[in-house]
Amino acid sequence: MKFNELGRSMVEMLGVLAIIGVLSVGAISGYSKAMFKYKLNKQAEAFNFLFMNAFQLMPKINNTSSTTDALFLAQTMDKLGLLPDGVRLDVNNPKILVDPFGNSIWVYAYPTAFGIGYNFTSNNNDKEICFNLFNMYKQHMDILYYVSSDKFTADDKENAQIMGRFYGNKYCNSSDNCIKDMTLNDIDILCNNCANDATRCRLYAVWK
Repeated sequence: MKFNELGRSMVEMLGVLAIIGVLSVGAISGYSKAMFKYKLNKQAEAFNFLFMNAFQLMPKINNTSSTTDALFLAQTMDKLGLLPDGVRLDVNNPKILVDPFGNSIWVYAYPTAFGIGYNFTSNNNDKEICFNLFNMYKQHMDILYYVSSDKFTADDKENAQIMGRFYGNKYCNSSDNCIKDMTLNDIDILCNNCANDATRCRLYAVWK
């Protein structure tokens, strides 16, 4: 007597599981990329919010110290409610802010200039984050003094080497690199310097 076999064979089941596994990996990868893109967009919004709040706050800061001494304003901005969502005080250093990627930010005032510094923590997203910041800075080229990428070498951890500096519209002349003329290739070179050795790379936006 013959009976019709019901169900699936083991080979068929393994094949189905393999297909599901491949689709799951693709879905997870796509989800991760989408979340990273979302996080980049949120970071750009947050940093722009932080920048504009710092820009408006700085004229009210009276720094009468020497030109070599900076006032760090992280705690001041926190107390005034000027920090965007996702940016918080560093629990180990009240002079420093931390963004959603875990990178350090410091807002500072000298008697002659003001600025925001950004320091990377060496992760696989440093180049994309760097691009994000420079593209944001380009939106403010009318009010910026300059933007720069600085790097500390292994031989000299006290004095930074300027990897690139671009000046805002009010301060740029024919002999300078200008933010308005900054190309994607220029940004790529600056951001590659940071991505290749992020632990000693810092970005600065400075205004007067």
